Amino acid sequence: LAEAGIDLPDDRVLASGDALVKDGKRKATELLQRAERPTAIFCCNDLLAIGALQAAKELGLLVPEQLSIVGFDNTILATVTEPPLTTVSQPTEEMGKLAVDLLLSQLKKEEGGSRRTVLQPELVTRRSTAAPSNE
Repeated sequence: LAEAGIDLPDDRVLASGDALVKDGKRKATELLQRAERPTAIFCCNDLLAIGALQAAKELGLLVPEQLSIVGFDNTILATVTEPPLTTVSQPTEEMGKLAVDLLLSQLKKEEGGSRRTVLQPELVTRRSTAAPSNE
């Protein structure tokens, strides 16, 4: 958002608690009932995003026409929602391989020191997102 020059006020970032569907629904309802309703919600996991989809539906909002929703993790559930959920996929297989390699090198007491590895996530675009309308 910062790179795009978009300001995100602190009151638009809500902690979810247990990160379950019911928490996503509760927090999304809170956001969507504000006078200045968001055009998009990004959730830190797919379960929260599914709750946000439920909240939008109960409030009579059309996804993605009136609200875009994005999750994170690309779980199998993201493919069975209506609409299917746009989400961020992490390279879990590569993460697992790197973790095993690191563990093995520590068990062998190899000198490697501390290292930082950055893996590239992938946006998986489905039907829960669209460009904002000019309402």
